This record gives sequence, structure tokens and C-alpha cells, in this order.
Amino acid sequence: MVFGWGKKKQIIEESTNKITIPTQKEITLENIPDIIHDITNLRQKTLIAEIKSFQNKIESDRNVLLKIADALSNDDLNTDDMDPHLVILVNRGKKEVISSIQNEFRAKFSKIDSFDQVINFQTKSSRGVKKVGDMLGKHTRVIHIFAKKYAKKLKDDLKTLTNTLDEVNSLISNYYSNKELLDDITNSLNDFSSIKLEILKQEKRKSQLELVLNEQHQNQINIKKSIDQMKSSSDYESFQDISEQITTLSNQEKITKKKIEEQFIKISRPLNKYVYVSSLDKPLKIMVKNLAASPYDILSVENKSSIITILNSVQSAIESGSVSVKDVEKSKQAMNEIKSLLPNLIEEKSLFTDKKSKLNNNLSIFDNNELLKLGNDLNKSHFNISDTESKISMIQKQIDSNKNSIHGMITKLELNLKQASSVSYKLSYNENDIQN
Repeated sequence: MVFGWGKKKQIIEESTNKITIPTQKEITLENIPDIIHDITNLRQKTLIAEIKSFQNKIESDRNVLLKIADALSNDDLNTDDMDPHLVILVNRGKKEVISSIQNEFRAKFSKIDSFDQVINFQTKSSRGVKKVGDMLGKHTRVIHIFAKKYAKKLKDDLKTLTNTLDEVNSLISNYYSNKELLDDITNSLNDFSSIKLEILKQEKRKSQLELVLNEQHQNQINIKKSIDQMKSSSDYESFQDISEQITTLSNQEKITKKKIEEQFIKISRPLNKYVYVSSLDKPLKIMVKNLAASPYDILSVENKSSIITILNSVQSAIESGSVSVKDVEKSKQAMNEIKSLLPNLIEEKSLFTDKKSKLNNNLSIFDNNELLKLGNDLNKSHFNISDTESKISMIQKQIDSNKNSIHGMITKLELNLKQASSVSYKLSYNENDIQN
């Protein structure tokens, strides 16, 4: 059988003997720091008073152990007839047990008037009980065999002291549990303040964006108004009419261009061949090439004599054989036909060119570039408005999320305050408390 003093694990239990029905009290967030302070002071005062009571009991148990140690010290344990080696073991165990009890419990405990002194008492008394328990455990066989009349008394009295100390530890543990709740409340208040600040920043940013949005809407209204004014003007109506005429004229011109190009297709082969055998000057050589590729673009009053020179040169090359063709007569006939038609073709093209030029000049009565610019500005305005509305919506979601977090914190604060005290607090707040 062994003592095992100082080895037992502490068991902390909360008191369930008395059920307290919390009263309800309405408070504001600003009241919480004072409530935490009051609860902390009350808990400390209560703890100090309770520990003082246990200290008196432990003080009494300490004196009992000292008396047992004194009695054991004066008892020779009938070692005269023992083996000398056994006597040494018995006396050594006796001396160490007595010395341990006297060293740990001879001095009285200091007066307890503060929380720090409570912790100092707990540390000192726990250390003393452990050291004495360990020493008794070390010499358990000596004490049980050679000091039987002290063994049970030592064991029972140290057990009583240990149980009392367990209650002390339980009280202090409960105090720390309560303090953790209060610290959690303080942290929640700090988080609450941080989120309130974040909401303030978000609300400010949202207000700024709403001002920007109003400006963008007004800008869009102004742009639409300017576009409507331009489109309602007589100049715009004339511009539209001229634009339609130009479109119609361009369609007619395409028909004429096709007809002219069909005439020149008849001589396209000799023209293309003449490019390589021509002795004409470089400008005329280039014109030959362009005349074969796009005759309509070359036709003009200014180019008429050059075109005739080219056609005559090609015709001479056909007749001399320097430009080979399948049917010389047919090619010569085509050349003569185009030369005869050339004045009419040039005049027909000039008619379109002159009409088109005049119509294009008339378009200047209306600043269409300004209208196009306003259209682009309107498209940008639509995009900016959509982008700003999206940003406002996103910030509002963040604000709502933070406010929901605050509502959750309020619930948590109420629960923690209820657990930390005997009062069921109801937090009174409104949206201004969250935003301000």
C-alpha cells in the first residue's frame, strides 16, 4: 500500500447547489465597460472572501500536521532491537518526512487582501501539499510498517488538506472561466468598434458614389438633350436628305462603273500585254497599267488626251504585231469603239463626280462629327452609370453583411453577459448605434 500524495488530478466542478434565476436589465453598449469593471471587482472581492475562509481551514489543517510531525519526531519507533541497517532507513525516512512537513507548513500563510495574494496563496499551499505528499510517498513502506499509528492520521489529515485545496483551485478556476467570458466580451466590443468604423467608411464611399451617379445621370440627360436638339434641327433634316441622295447616287454610280468596266474588259488583254512592250514615258506606262486594272478611276477630262494616246499606241502595237492578239480586227474594232465612246463615258462619270462633290459639300451644313461624338459620349455614360451602380450594390452588400455581423455580436454579448453575471442584460440599440 502506498500513499501517492500530491499525485491526484484536480477536479474542477461548478456549484449546482443553488439555481439563480437571472433578472433582466436593459442597457446600452456604452454601459458594458462599466458592467465588466463592476463584475470583475465583485468577483475578486467574493473570491478573496471565500479564499480567506479556506485559508483559515488550511491553516488549521497545517497546525494538525505540524503536531503530528512533532509527535513523530519525539517517538523513537522502538528501533533499539532493529537491525542497524534497518534503523538507518527508518530514521532517514522519519527525518525526511518530518523535515518536509516542518519546512512546508511551519510558516503561516500571508494575509489575503488582493487577487495577487490569492494566487500566491494557491501557489504556495499547492507546492507544500505536493512536496509533503511526494515525501510521504517516497517513504510509504517505512511509515506504514514502523509508524503505523501516524500513517493513517497523516494520510487522512493530508487528504483533508488536499480536498480543501481542491475547492480553492475550483474557485480560482471558476474565476478564470468568468474572466475569459469578460475578456471575450471586451474583444467583442473591440470587434464591434472596428466593424462600425468599417461601416462608416463604406457608407461614406457609398455616398460619394451616389453623388457621382447623380452627376452621371445628369450628364446623360444633358447628352440626350443635346442629341435631341441636333436631330430636331432643320440642318439635320437636310443632312439626312442629302445623305440619302448620296446613297442613291452611289448606287447609280456603281451601275455606271460596271458598264464602263465592261467596255474596257474587251481590250484588257492587249492593255496588259502593252505594259511590257510599251516605249511610253513612265507616267503613261503607269496609266496603262491602272487603265487595265480600274478604268473607271482613270477616266477624267484631265486624262482624256493621255488615254487616247495610250489607246492609239496599243492599236498601233496590235497592227505591227508587237502585241499579239487572237483576232486583230476584232481588237482594233474594240479600240475604235472605246475611243468613240470615251467622251460620253468621261462626261457620264464627271456628272456623278460633280453631283457627289456638290452633295458632300452640302453636308457641311450639319456637324455630323459632333453628333457621332455625342453618341459615343452617351455610350460611355451608359457604361459609367452601370459600373457605378454595380459598385454601390457591392458596397451595400458589404454594409448589410457587416450589420448582420453586428447583430450576431449583440446576441453573443447578451449571452456572455448573462453567463458572466446573475443578470440577464438586454442590449438596447438602433441603426444609429451601428452607424455612429
